[in-house]
Amino acid sequence: MFDNEYFDQWLTLKSNEILIKMKEQEKLTNDDMLALTLKAQSNHFHHMDIEFREYFKKLDVRFEEVNKRFAEVDKRFAEVDKRFEQVDKRFEQMYAHVDKRFEQVDKRFEQMYAHFDKRFEQVDKRFQNQSTILMWGFGLFFTSQMALFLKLVLAP
Repeated sequence: MFDNEYFDQWLTLKSNEILIKMKEQEKLTNDDMLALTLKAQSNHFHHMDIEFREYFKKLDVRFEEVNKRFAEVDKRFAEVDKRFEQVDKRFEQMYAHVDKRFEQVDKRFEQMYAHFDKRFEQVDKRFQNQSTILMWGFGLFFTSQMALFLKLVLAP
């Protein structure tokens, strides 16, 4: 218990003397009982120390096995991370390709809108020309009709 040789030797001698007393069936004192109790506890602690040390060695071996397993799991997670990185790269490539395609489609729509704008401008010009012609034509027609009406009404 105390890792003290002198104490252990004394306790062993004292307990052997007490055991001889017990064999001779002599009466034991409180000091004798205390010495026997100390020896029993010392033996118990010694055996428990041995058992615990063996148990701790077994636990160390088990923890080493667990650490090895965790190392393997870490390797597997590293592999999974690499795979996810590859998948991420593939998605990035796909998104880049899709972005390029959308840019091309946007350019086509812009070209179409520019073409339609030009066409609508041309149509607007035609309508303006035609509306101007129609307005002048209607104005001339109305004026000529009014002139005839006035001639007929005002003429004696």
